[in-house]
Amino acid sequence: MRSVPYTEAARDAWSVPDVALALAIVSGAAGMVGVYLDTAWHRTVGRDSFFILPHVFIYCGGLGVWAGALASVARATFGHADEFGGPVYRWGPLRLPFGFTLTALGILMILAAAPVDAWWHNTFGKDALIWSPPHLQLHCGAGIAALGLLFAAAAQHGRGALGRPWLWRAAMLAILVDLVHRGHFVLAHYTMLPHTRTPDLYPFLVALLAPFVLVAAARAIGPWAPTVACLVFLGVAWLMDVMLRVVAFERYTLTPILAVPAAALSLAFAWAGRRRERAWLAVAAGVAFALVFVGMEVGWMRWAVGRPWPPERVLAALPRVLLTAAASGWIGWVLGGFLRAAPAPAAAVATAAAAEFGSRARARAAALAALVLALAGLGATYQPQRFGPPMTLEELGLEPLGDFPYTEAIFWNVFFAAGWPSGTKIEARSEGVIDGQPVPVGPAWCAPTAAGLERALANVRFGMEVNGRPVELTAYPLVRLRLREGDSCAWLGVASRIQRASQNRFVYTIEHAALGGPTRTRVELGVTFKDP
Repeated sequence: MRSVPYTEAARDAWSVPDVALALAIVSGAAGMVGVYLDTAWHRTVGRDSFFILPHVFIYCGGLGVWAGALASVARATFGHADEFGGPVYRWGPLRLPFGFTLTALGILMILAAAPVDAWWHNTFGKDALIWSPPHLQLHCGAGIAALGLLFAAAAQHGRGALGRPWLWRAAMLAILVDLVHRGHFVLAHYTMLPHTRTPDLYPFLVALLAPFVLVAAARAIGPWAPTVACLVFLGVAWLMDVMLRVVAFERYTLTPILAVPAAALSLAFAWAGRRRERAWLAVAAGVAFALVFVGMEVGWMRWAVGRPWPPERVLAALPRVLLTAAASGWIGWVLGGFLRAAPAPAAAVATAAAAEFGSRARARAAALAALVLALAGLGATYQPQRFGPPMTLEELGLEPLGDFPYTEAIFWNVFFAAGWPSGTKIEARSEGVIDGQPVPVGPAWCAPTAAGLERALANVRFGMEVNGRPVELTAYPLVRLRLREGDSCAWLGVASRIQRASQNRFVYTIEHAALGGPTRTRVELGVTFKDP
């Protein structure tokens, strides 16, 4: 069938790009649920197989986004490129709408993270933290996919169903919420445990990841779009908190409430009036966001968490944080300019971009500079951990512990190691962020029922070595804890009061009864303590 050129008569009618965006937004929401549930699952249930419910949400959501992007490429290739706003590139027989093509590449990066994740686990063991290469690859791919969808939605402004202004704004805001979520989630343990938040790396990461998204929203949609997006994200986070509470999973904190500093950024754009398009305003808005954010978190840490940040560390980190926020705001100004130019017809996009930046040369220079700054900012996040020597028993400050969440115990990772509990030699790995809390380090033994556990304990003997030195265990109590799956376990209630960045070797011996006579299980557990 011959393609019909786009006309005003096509306004308000649902086109393939509109349906693809709707599918991608719904699928992205499913992926967001999966991401939240994944970490809560690992903290509550453990690190088990690849085919768990959170992974199904994540990868099915990614496949849904990918289907929408590929359908759009197919639609443009088979004679309907006129339905797409923005540039549509040629590559051999293919016609590639810019936004949807960028989304497809992002999803490919996500899918490629799955074999990388499997290789990582097989080579280095189960990772206990979000900050591992395969996890960051996944979230980087998701961020690229979301940026592609943002361009795709911006390009449809005034076309098809997105000719309705309210529907176009809703689509843009939905994608922005996902981008805010990405930046929030990769803060890792800072979003899980507020008492681990530091006055240096934590504000730096927020200053890097948030202003560019929010400034772009303010320039492309309107001054209050950043605040609305962050309020919607807060509502999503609250709903996830309720869901996790209902299923009795470990939950995240609802802070930081990014809508507060986002409101400062929105006010800067609202008060600017006709100067709203100036680059210096984007820089100033990024700085305002960072100042309000740091002030909010200083107060939160002092009065709500009860672990005030040392003022000298806050002041020492502040120049770097403000400079990063300023650069991030400028990148957002560039991104917002290109989003504003995206709705122009394909042949006029370059002219529209030139109008946003003053000339085609300035537009190209701004795009290149923004890309270089973004890569430099991401590179600056790499701060390799400096480990000291293995800890001594005296440094660990071992002490009795009467009750604790078993998921916080380093021995919990042994439950998911190959061969446990029947093997004679078990190797496992555990990672933990130093948060100032006692870390349970004792071994455990379990039985299907409480009565069965009491019978088994009559024949169980524990031994423990830390970095080659034996630990006398007679002073530590046995703590009975019931697992979520129903098993009853006895944990040796010994905790490390103090940790420092180090790599350690814990060796446990467990003598227990088995069919055919007593059995001795040896567990070698590599334990890495990391600075937050």
